[in-house]
Amino acid sequence: MSACDFRIRYNPDTDTELDITKRILYVLFIKRLKGHKPAVAFVSGDSGEGKSYSAIRLMEILLEIQGHKIEDFIEDVNIFTPLEYPTKMRNILFDDRLKKVNVLAVHEARELVKAKQWQSFLTQAVGDINAMSRSIKRLCIIIVSQFIRDVTTDIRYTLNYYIKVRRPIDQKARLYIHVMWKDDRDIDKPALRKRKLQGYLVYPDGKHVRFVPKYLEITKPSKFIREAFDKADTEAKAGIIKNKLNKLLEEIQEHLGQESNKVASMFEHYSKGGLDRLAEIGRMYKGRWRLKKGIREMHGLSDSESEAFENSMHDFWKDKIDKQKKETEEE
Repeated sequence: MSACDFRIRYNPDTDTELDITKRILYVLFIKRLKGHKPAVAFVSGDSGEGKSYSAIRLMEILLEIQGHKIEDFIEDVNIFTPLEYPTKMRNILFDDRLKKVNVLAVHEARELVKAKQWQSFLTQAVGDINAMSRSIKRLCIIIVSQFIRDVTTDIRYTLNYYIKVRRPIDQKARLYIHVMWKDDRDIDKPALRKRKLQGYLVYPDGKHVRFVPKYLEITKPSKFIREAFDKADTEAKAGIIKNKLNKLLEEIQEHLGQESNKVASMFEHYSKGGLDRLAEIGRMYKGRWRLKKGIREMHGLSDSESEAFENSMHDFWKDKIDKQKKETEEE
């Protein structure tokens, strides 16, 4: 017997494609939550294909079906960085204002934290949400990331749906939805697999027609929602990016400071020997004093360190020569 993921009413005379999409999504997510089952979806897609906006639109539809407006909760239902997770998770579980809100999206943050830390965070977050969905409040979680390998095997086994987003130029985004299932026919080597979404359309006369949608089309969220999402996303990530840049600058400054100290120490050592000492470690080449290759390697100088040392020694050499000429002329 073939699998059946949904069974929805359909009137070809009045129902639109959006009506079909909303009813299918209702069964996949909301009805699943009402049946005390988890609803975890992974939304993937290449850069620019619209996976983030599609996740927002997906949540908008699910909230709309239940009589809510996503614009009232745009910051509450989106986790942009791991640092936001504890507060937003606590709010959506216990804040009376969010009592009826049951969707939550965790957006890709690989560019902000190391891959292992990102995977560790997702594993913990999904585990927490699944546990709390059973004991406190049932939630639909949507994980947004570019590649499935961004999440650990532990998370993959919690997924109910794998959604690939593609957006042809000047067209609506297309959600290619697959249902995840565990193949344990070989109990020694169980495997996680996916299959196409499939179900039935129930016509007014009661006739059931099998329906296997290749994809579901959805529009972008409204301009107001997109701008609100982008603003919240930018503000959430700006602090972390700023801190990372500051840390990088500190490391660069420290490195440059170490270079400066090293060059200063070498200059002090070699300048004490006068011009004879300089001739041992360098020579004039095309009007500039240059350090001998062997000396550079002996001290382990970088290109910038070599340049700084050569400039200092050239000025020192020039001052010495000018002084000698002046003394000769006076005699």
